[in-house]
Amino acid sequence: MDASVSAPPKLASVIARTLRAHGVKRMFGIPGGGSNLALIEAAGTAGIDFVLARTETAAAIMAAVTAEMTGIPGVVLTGVGPGAASVVNGVAYAHLEKAPLLVFTDGPASSLHQAFDQNALFAPVTKFQTRLRPHNGETELAAAISAALTPPWGPVHLDLTAGDATTPVSGNADPAREQAAFSSGAKALEEACALVAGARRPAIIAGHEARHGDCPRALRDLATSLRCPVLTTYKGKGVLPDSHAGLCGHFTGALAEGDILQKADLIILYGFDPVEMIPGSWDHAGRVLDLSAFDRETPTIDAAVRVVADLPETVAALLETDTGTEWQPDDLTGLRAALRGRLALEGDGHTVQSVMETLSELAPKECRLTVDAGAHMFSAFACWRAEEPFGVLKSNGLSTMGYALPAAIASCLHEPERRVVAVTGDGGMMMCLSELATAAEHGCNLVVVVINDAALSLIDIKQQGQQYRSRGVRTPNTDFAACARALGCRGWRIEAGEPLLPALRDAFDGDGPALVDVVADARSYSGQLETLRG
Repeated sequence: MDASVSAPPKLASVIARTLRAHGVKRMFGIPGGGSNLALIEAAGTAGIDFVLARTETAAAIMAAVTAEMTGIPGVVLTGVGPGAASVVNGVAYAHLEKAPLLVFTDGPASSLHQAFDQNALFAPVTKFQTRLRPHNGETELAAAISAALTPPWGPVHLDLTAGDATTPVSGNADPAREQAAFSSGAKALEEACALVAGARRPAIIAGHEARHGDCPRALRDLATSLRCPVLTTYKGKGVLPDSHAGLCGHFTGALAEGDILQKADLIILYGFDPVEMIPGSWDHAGRVLDLSAFDRETPTIDAAVRVVADLPETVAALLETDTGTEWQPDDLTGLRAALRGRLALEGDGHTVQSVMETLSELAPKECRLTVDAGAHMFSAFACWRAEEPFGVLKSNGLSTMGYALPAAIASCLHEPERRVVAVTGDGGMMMCLSELATAAEHGCNLVVVVINDAALSLIDIKQQGQQYRSRGVRTPNTDFAACARALGCRGWRIEAGEPLLPALRDAFDGDGPALVDVVADARSYSGQLETLRG
């Protein structure tokens, strides 16, 4: 054999080099042996860090949030069997909320022990499933990455055994990223311009598709030109700065924003995904113009015109249209005030509103907020100002609890210089408590604020509303500050009659992760929810 001819690389090395070529800087997970170990070793050699999480779900959320913020595929590794089964919730997050995520699972199992069809398990929540083998690994990986990055973005699943990972490859593939091309029918664009020209009271709903590239700038241009009210989804918060005169609040598909949309004769959906709204009927009389970068399989809102094209290019065409909007500045001010009034929250002692108001005043400039699902999220979004996309991170399509802390960790690892506040309830904190150890291990500069009312408050309210007895929704009050200290973080517990400001100030002034456990009054949530959702 000619010594000048080098042996082909092992599959694990090819995978790692391909990931690095696509810009991947770190992967997340809990190794279960097998192919995981070969991938971690090859990734380290290629300059990719491995972040050990404490739960598979949290690892997938960290990877997916990293992908959302960067546009680079996130990577999560799990073991065979139980590791693969445990990561599904995080993968479902990436599926519903359109994050490009590569899910590498060890296996399939070589015996009946821990054996099930892992590709089949992930099929409902991934765009692509395959097993990587030495003879096709390069080609299949390239196809998987292309699928993950083709709009709408989403997760893909890749099985890999230890034997295949450590076997030299055969065959070649170009790992270069494939870009999706957008097209738009001229007729649809012409009809869209006519709708905008004829509208007198247009309104805009901006969603998570508007967070990337020039989409936020184009939205600002459109909102300024139309001088109209704008609502953003929770995922879209910041795509139009909260300081913009047209920004009125958030759209969830509930009663609260109905006053704004009922006044509109044209509702422009800008990068809006129907998965971002709570279930319910669309009762607004105004015609709908749906602007999207890609064609959805199951659009749930009946649009008069749907334009599938690059969003900034579509906006550029709309801006050439003469408009006759009748909205006045005082109209927008009144609509904004009315929506904010619906969110007012009163109660004894500390409430999520009083906590969020204090946080908003104290947090450093450009501090990012991550929010868990739960009753606290309404006031959290209302009180926090975001001036740019990804200023706030939340699970919206899946609305999973246990999200805020893993998302905050992902933010810290991606932008170490940027402070992060994670706001969660006691239920969400319980679901990812062990990830405080992950934050401590990596020295993440984040502050976790637990709104501790010893209940699954949002579910508790629904239970009460249906006249059921209180069962299964209330828990003993946990001292999360003590838990945080045990896991290597700084911690403070604030009782009902104690001041909040000193503890929060100390939390922000120190280095590394900190947790502030606030005993809160949840009795006023039911009134707030009634005004918001009816």
